[in-house]
Amino acid sequence: MEDYFVIDAHCDLLYQLEQCGAGSLWVRPQGQVDIKRWQTGKVAAQFLALYGGEPNRLLLAQASALKQIKILYRQIKINPELVLARGQEDIVAARAQGKIAVVLSLEGGEALGDDPGLLEVFYQLGVRAIGLTWNERNLLASGIADNDSGSGLTALGCQAVKIAQELGMLLDVSHLSTKSFWDLLHLARGPVIASHSSAFALCPHPRNLTDEQARALAQTGGVIGVNFHTPFLCRAERAQLEDVVDHIDYLVQLVGPEHVGLGSDFDGIPVPPQGLEGPHHFPALARALKKRGYGQKEIKAIMGLNFFRVIPQLKGDGSVQHFKKMGRGNPA
Repeated sequence: MEDYFVIDAHCDLLYQLEQCGAGSLWVRPQGQVDIKRWQTGKVAAQFLALYGGEPNRLLLAQASALKQIKILYRQIKINPELVLARGQEDIVAARAQGKIAVVLSLEGGEALGDDPGLLEVFYQLGVRAIGLTWNERNLLASGIADNDSGSGLTALGCQAVKIAQELGMLLDVSHLSTKSFWDLLHLARGPVIASHSSAFALCPHPRNLTDEQARALAQTGGVIGVNFHTPFLCRAERAQLEDVVDHIDYLVQLVGPEHVGLGSDFDGIPVPPQGLEGPHHFPALARALKKRGYGQKEIKAIMGLNFFRVIPQLKGDGSVQHFKKMGRGNPA
């Protein structure tokens, strides 16, 4: 158990820093994550979401995303423990140096406005994953809050998917409406992720994936990051560590251990599960999986190697290999 590492596919740290002030990342008593807790939890790479927030999503989403990138760049300058990862090799190098890699993800395409081509700019700034919308309908797609309309991807959304795949960005379905989900999978030519969603069969929250969706996503070679938000896990007032294990276990039985990972949503959930209050408790999650009967190979895959597998590799010139080369094709 000593040589596993963690890759967490979703965290709202940058939005919190933008809203509350970018203080020290070494210790953040007011937050759920910091460098010290990442180190204790054996975090090798942390996906950091660029989220605009509901009050300023439409007009200020682009400015908000850029501000959050600026905050991250400044934090990397003053915290040598952090590095920006643009591909798998950066994560390997960071781990070898005892550092933590961060992967930028655009949570909602509002920052693109009506120009999906701006993805190229965000790509150059280090963004390596995109969810087309956050719950609501925008110019690219409908989110889960717009599910009853039956709307899916727009023409601009289809264009954004094409550009993202050409660049080598991961496509994230966690906030999409049902129609948008299937529209995106129809266009996908490589691994698709659900960065922070859980199992609908165990907890019927609209943000969770149905069995049919989970199976289809797995057919792309993708990964489901189990979310730690209590309403996505159970009906109790506060979830427990074992509830997270229940969702991991259910999805593993459904789609296999190679398609399940972690998408904590730390700093984006009001109260984390008891026993999983922050990334420093990831070793407890690994022990709980072992207690459930999981072997070392499976635990290492779930805790980090599965998401590592779908992160694109760098070419010799420093650019990322084409997204479709990383996957197993479009599901029938």
